[in-house]
Amino acid sequence: MSKALKTIQKVLAAPEELRDGLKDKTNAELSAHYALAQNQNELQELAYEIIQWAWADAMAQDIVPLVLETKTVGLDEIDYMEEDLRGLRAYWQGKGGKILSGILRHSREQMPREEMVAALDLHQDEVATNFWGTLTKLQSQYTEQLAQLPTKRLIELIARALPHPSTIDTEALTASVAAGSLADTDVDPIMRTVMKQSKGNVSFLGTRHALFNLADIGLTYGDNVREQLFQTGQIGAYKGAPVVQVENFEDFYGDDVLPDNEIWIIGRNAGRLTYYGNTAKAQVLRMEAFYWRWETARDAGMSLFGAEDGRIGRIILT
Repeated sequence: MSKALKTIQKVLAAPEELRDGLKDKTNAELSAHYALAQNQNELQELAYEIIQWAWADAMAQDIVPLVLETKTVGLDEIDYMEEDLRGLRAYWQGKGGKILSGILRHSREQMPREEMVAALDLHQDEVATNFWGTLTKLQSQYTEQLAQLPTKRLIELIARALPHPSTIDTEALTASVAAGSLADTDVDPIMRTVMKQSKGNVSFLGTRHALFNLADIGLTYGDNVREQLFQTGQIGAYKGAPVVQVENFEDFYGDDVLPDNEIWIIGRNAGRLTYYGNTAKAQVLRMEAFYWRWETARDAGMSLFGAEDGRIGRIILT
């Protein structure tokens, strides 16, 4: 590990009340160090550390583990979703009788493998003239954008799954209700249907605007809601089921990703998010005109294999 990187880690590990002073004290030194051509090979080491910190922060903010099963396997492993295991026979019979056996039967589906990726171009002078300012900007951008990726994919998959016919009566999974007249008699039948198909483990998901409509019919807020007005994460419970709020965010074209007039009830076994490997790849590429491209990738896959089995419900507020 280079001396410069050790200095960076020391500053970041310092108590918060001392950190700003240490950044001011080391800013010129670190800027000068990374401005030298012979030290620019150290950017690979720096990029790896920065991006790993950003991934760690982003995963701490991820709401998907609150809603779906989430697991991590080896980078070279294949993950399978297996359920409905049955076939073993256990029963009472007369002593000495022939014991009857069964054949193990199950459903099996291979989890997809894709990449979560991000790249940001920075001019080398931004590092050379304001090291800590650029480092903070870089890390915050990565954290913000990477934290949105699992949620975006979850919403995309739900949007695709909801119109499909279900093996359960679709009327038992969908309700269209005027927001001002929403009652527990509208919500509870859908909740019970999803719970029945999900072994009782369900969550409510929506934006703050949508979930506000549950406040008068059974939503109890947790103490942490008082800490901030807008947040992403679990904000309370509706009749024992976790209520998870997503702060709406925009896609690349500036459009809101989530509908503000829908509440989704999702069974925990409706799908899975799988990460392949415990760390992300990171590198810095030299570009034209003295720009550097900081990029990262991490293998992951998400599937909603239980949507057609009645494990997702939908309340549309008109």
